[in-house]
Amino acid sequence: MPPAIQMSFTLFRIPLRYGRAGISIAVDPLNENIIFVAGSHAEKRDNISPADGIYRTLDGGENWTLVKQTPYLRGKEGIHFAFDKGSSNENQTRVIYAGTHMDGLLKSSDGGTTWKYLGLKGIRIFDVKINPKAPSRLIVATQDGFYVIEDGGNRIGKLYSKGLPRIDLPITSIGLDESNPNVIYAAARKAGVYRSDDGGKTFYQINKELAKDIDYNQVSVCSSDSRYIYVSLDRHGGLNPLWSNDGGKTLNKPFTLDAKERSLIKGRFFSAPIAIHPKNCQVALTSANGADRIIKTTDGGKTWNYSNSGYRGGRMGIGKSSLTFSKNSKKMIFFLIDFGPALTVDGGETFQMLDIPRLGAKTTPVGAASPGSDIIVTAIGEWGKQTLAFSNDGGKKWKVIPGTEDNYKLIVFHPQKPDIIYAQGLISKDNGITWKKLSEKIYAVFRGNGNIVYSISEIGKNKSIIKRSNDQGETWKTPYPELPIEMKAINEIDVDPLNPDRIYIASNAGFYIFDGKRWIKKDEESGLSKDYFGLISFKCVAVDPMHPEVVYTGRWAPGKGHSNGIFRSTDYGKTWQNISYNLGDITIWSVSVSPHDGTVYIGSSHGTWKLPPPY
Repeated sequence: MPPAIQMSFTLFRIPLRYGRAGISIAVDPLNENIIFVAGSHAEKRDNISPADGIYRTLDGGENWTLVKQTPYLRGKEGIHFAFDKGSSNENQTRVIYAGTHMDGLLKSSDGGTTWKYLGLKGIRIFDVKINPKAPSRLIVATQDGFYVIEDGGNRIGKLYSKGLPRIDLPITSIGLDESNPNVIYAAARKAGVYRSDDGGKTFYQINKELAKDIDYNQVSVCSSDSRYIYVSLDRHGGLNPLWSNDGGKTLNKPFTLDAKERSLIKGRFFSAPIAIHPKNCQVALTSANGADRIIKTTDGGKTWNYSNSGYRGGRMGIGKSSLTFSKNSKKMIFFLIDFGPALTVDGGETFQMLDIPRLGAKTTPVGAASPGSDIIVTAIGEWGKQTLAFSNDGGKKWKVIPGTEDNYKLIVFHPQKPDIIYAQGLISKDNGITWKKLSEKIYAVFRGNGNIVYSISEIGKNKSIIKRSNDQGETWKTPYPELPIEMKAINEIDVDPLNPDRIYIASNAGFYIFDGKRWIKKDEESGLSKDYFGLISFKCVAVDPMHPEVVYTGRWAPGKGHSNGIFRSTDYGKTWQNISYNLGDITIWSVSVSPHDGTVYIGSSHGTWKLPPPY
């Protein structure tokens, strides 16, 4: 069987083999193909992983190597790498400094292959800058203020700056005037933005006239004209980045973040570093939020335009119920974590966001649309609790349904009777107008007969049982033997579309198949290999509705980092093959298969991807 080919939704991403994210990236100023990333699994703010560390590519991102294992934690901060431009050798910088979160300041003298410790052990470093007039002098921003590094690391001293609220004030980002390194800018979260004109001995605040109680996280200075600076605020900062063309004497808000109205996502959620053009200070790029919305200014920050094309980075929610298909093969709705539903009517060429009510957030983990009408039902709210919302005009207007709070994993229309909708523990038999509570929550529906639905019950320690109803959830039976796993470990259930007694289960405790007689656990012998962390955990499962012999399962490593991607079986789950291909190691949050042509869609934190079927 020939390998499947990566189709649309092609994203530029840094394929760190085992890290979950890169919290800082820097390009060698002498060679654009040499890039360093501070890689972090970033699952929690205080967790560390063997995947954390300094990654390097020598070929523009095609291949990456972990050159130094060191913990990096989740957070918003500056650039962790600084290059001594005078230390060139064979078209690359030889002397590089790296700030870490636990192992202090590191130095490499061989282009990043080996590293030695200089100091500041146990102090979280946020940003590192080299004095361009004196490359042996560095200024380091940390969790407890500024440090100055002299003689290339031989002397380290605390910088006791006057004018800051306190000497141990956390500084998350530094901006340096390359023409006059005595001019230093500091972003200090809620304390504001400061400027020094004497090398950091004294500072004064430059955002006094602007909003208080907002995190000022990033500051960037144009290398060719230091009058131009940009400041990035956290998500509650409204219109930003701020801009100045007079060295910070005045900081101004932009007029718009989407002058041509091309963006899927309105507003700006998270602060991010600002990359300024080295020769034209009025041109800059930054990321607008977690959906990889890149915006660009060409007028010094006054207006910004959407600067990348297509649907980028927004993660589909929970399992196959986070993507719904229509009778029109090119019409789909993607239900996204953090951003709400995205509608495409041209097969993914373009998208528009459906403006749902905000109930704490705009998360829609699951949803469904009637194949032949404009009725949409989704769960809106926060990560752990949502409320049902209903639209009968294709998403233009919504009605929130009170009393329907739950942590939703499944919403689906009855495949033969589309006026019936299942929403986990609720059912509607009148196209979503009224709802009735069921005695059991539904986690799967048999496509061959939508009256047959399935639930899960805990029956003891590390024991659960799959229940089945043949009458739309009115009554329940237990025709299947118990499973040797606890209920909360089960992440998703799917059923053969032609055989209601062939059941597939993706769980943290393994992958299970009921073959009509017994539960069979599939493991490494069948091709489901362990990931880098030694885990064999499964997040999602989906059966091809046209070819039930084809089954997909997505892997994850909860609390660790990226797992080993997506697996496919073409023999009803007997044997498996890893089909991650160009994605490498990646966590898969959802798998959905098109009922039109068998295309498989996978949701990840790095966007949505699709592959053609194996037939």
